[in-house]
Amino acid sequence: MMNNQLRKEIQSAKALPDTKGVKIAYQGIQGANSYDAAKILFPEGKLTPKSSFEDVFNSIESGECVYGVLPVENSTAGSVSAVYDLILRYRFYIVGALGMAIDYCLAGLRQSELSDIEMVISHPQALSQCEDYIKCKGFEAASRSNTAVAARDTAREKRLNLAAICSYNAAEEYGLKVLDEHLQDNPYNTTRFIVISKKLYIPSTANKVSLCFSLPHVAGALLNMLKRFDALGLNLTKIESRPISGKDFEYLFYLDFSGNVHAEGVTDLLCRLDEEMPEFSFLGNYTEE
Repeated sequence: MMNNQLRKEIQSAKALPDTKGVKIAYQGIQGANSYDAAKILFPEGKLTPKSSFEDVFNSIESGECVYGVLPVENSTAGSVSAVYDLILRYRFYIVGALGMAIDYCLAGLRQSELSDIEMVISHPQALSQCEDYIKCKGFEAASRSNTAVAARDTAREKRLNLAAICSYNAAEEYGLKVLDEHLQDNPYNTTRFIVISKKLYIPSTANKVSLCFSLPHVAGALLNMLKRFDALGLNLTKIESRPISGKDFEYLFYLDFSGNVHAEGVTDLLCRLDEEMPEFSFLGNYTEE
């Protein structure tokens, strides 16, 4: 018998309610890319900084915050593996997403000049996105927990030879001078952010579905599953595999595809997968802006 619990859950899901004054968790501090993304997604929300990605998840788990905003992949540096690991561990719903253009500047003390800089600091993802620039300039690079933290630390350390790779908003926020602009190696540099929630919401405009699952130990299991999406004309936009802790060569899969669960055949497919696939979770159907 086809799984009716998942079907009922999907059919009863409402659109995201008004979020004015609602607490929104993000990793970093004011001026971070996640802060900027959260401001776009929740212009009237109460943005709440967290020190780590897991702290964002914990704040949703505890009920301190209602939603969390997290980066999941960048067009240059690829997936944020730590976030995917947490998605697969917590199995919260994804209720929104945003692709945001990322433009980095080199920010130093107001007394500094570009010729003074010997070391740059930033988040490892930002350093990766600006790798060619850093090599070309011959800078030494060191990581910080966040691009805005790098800007704040540059202001605090007061070293003429130190600069942060950060957003223009972060440079302004922490009183730094922009020494160079548009540092990213890819001029179309974009980061995808998601919104997580303990409760499922599905807007009428939903255009992206996310799932996670493991596969039975049968030859061709992944290919056979993907053929079922193809049969419905569904376009897969992301598939990410992550090792299962304590199990050699066994993996959890995270999958995104374009579509709406109310389109013909989609809910039926999800219910069948829920019955057949080990560790299957429907993670949401949401609008990606």
